[in-house]
Amino acid sequence: MDQWSTYPPPPTAYTLDFLRTADEETANMTLGEAVLIGLKNNPGIEVDRLEPFRAAEQTMTEKSVFDPTLNLQFNKDYAIDPRGSSSSNFSTPLQITRNHDYNLSLNKLLRTGAQLEISFLNNRLISNFPTQVLKPQYRPHLGFSLSQPLLRDFGWGLTTIFVRIAENRETASLFDYQARLAQLIQRITEGYWGVVFAKANLKVQQKGVELADALLKGAESRVRAGVQPPVAVTEAQAERARREELVITAENGLEIARTNLRLTLNLNPKGTFLPRKIEPAETPSVEPFQLHRAASIESALTHRPEILSVNLNVQNQALQARYAENQLLPRLDLKAGAGLTGLAGELKPGAANPFPGSYDAAIDRLGSGDFYNYGVGVVLQIPLGNGQARSKYAQARIELDQAKARQRDLISQVTLEVENAVGNVATNFKRVQTTRLARELAEENLRAQEKRFQVGLVTQKDVIDFQSRFLDAQGAELRAITDYNNSLSGLRLAEGSLLDSYNITVEGPKKESDPWWARF
Repeated sequence: MDQWSTYPPPPTAYTLDFLRTADEETANMTLGEAVLIGLKNNPGIEVDRLEPFRAAEQTMTEKSVFDPTLNLQFNKDYAIDPRGSSSSNFSTPLQITRNHDYNLSLNKLLRTGAQLEISFLNNRLISNFPTQVLKPQYRPHLGFSLSQPLLRDFGWGLTTIFVRIAENRETASLFDYQARLAQLIQRITEGYWGVVFAKANLKVQQKGVELADALLKGAESRVRAGVQPPVAVTEAQAERARREELVITAENGLEIARTNLRLTLNLNPKGTFLPRKIEPAETPSVEPFQLHRAASIESALTHRPEILSVNLNVQNQALQARYAENQLLPRLDLKAGAGLTGLAGELKPGAANPFPGSYDAAIDRLGSGDFYNYGVGVVLQIPLGNGQARSKYAQARIELDQAKARQRDLISQVTLEVENAVGNVATNFKRVQTTRLARELAEENLRAQEKRFQVGLVTQKDVIDFQSRFLDAQGAELRAITDYNNSLSGLRLAEGSLLDSYNITVEGPKKESDPWWARF
């Protein structure tokens, strides 16, 4: 009944009321928890998550060529023919025929490339035509036929080529999904540490405003006491306004970072338009990381899902070229067939009947093997010129060379990514050490300048400069720590070990064994 009904209308767009909803609760979580939640809920990864299942169904489609086909046929024909008989008195001016067919056949493609058909045909005929002796006449027939290619399309390995190609594509789609997961983890990591950096940077800028406030308050006191000219207050006010602008910028950066992490993880238990807010509960690492350049490259070339996927693509192109090469051969088919026949019926009165009986008697005669037929032969087809097959083979060879070139290019890119990732980790760790030292020295210099300012050895402008240097040094240290932690994740991404570092395993669609009839 559903075939006659109209399809439901497409879903409507989001309503304005729904667009205004948001989950205002906040979830505190570590980076590991954020990764797991993001992999589970991120809407962008859902498409890639379903792709291996789509590819698995395509594999089933290719395997289905070996499924047998059962054909059932029933025909009931009734005809009145005005042709009459060949006698001059037209004793039977009308020919009346009742013909019933009950047929059963089974067709199957064998893995050798042969087409097999087993048929069981049953015919019941009643006619008033003088040439029909048995009324009704039962004529069952049991037979089989086989058409086996000997050159083109021959062989177990050739008939299963497209199944193996589909299986490789299914595995490759799983590798592609793993690559998308690793890239998403890297995005989550950068978003997580981005929030941590933005929060710390906001505190630094707020600390700068506090320092400017203290400096302004001191300047106002000294101007009232006549120690400094009024321009000192103006100078302090200008510096405070500049630092207030940095706070506003830092607040906006924190809001953007939080929104990015919030939408990336998409933790939405209440089903609102905007998901739940995320608050990082982990601090970035500043511990040294042991680097092994050669081991990292080896790991990347053996574990990166992109490398494994392109390897399968090269295998598929090689299989395509093999199939195209086989199609260059002429077609030589061996055809064979055999069958058994039975016959029975009721004879006209007064005549001898060598095949008396009903349908059961006809089946018994079929089983006796007394009435049989067989045949065997070969068919040879030689395409003259064979331009289409030669062109397809040339295309397959070109596509194979292209796949190998893409494989070599990807290997070079991955090697470069690992080299860069190793260099980034080493460089960023050195940045953490140097920026930490720079911040400590800037803080020490600021304290010294403040003491000198109190005794009149330096000007207010000098204090402002050293405060700015100290704040800049704090920001540089925070940036270096954030970049170092992102580079650690980037190195694992380049090595192909990012999923393993979070104990994440990816399982494809459940494999089901082939039915027995598809194994031959």
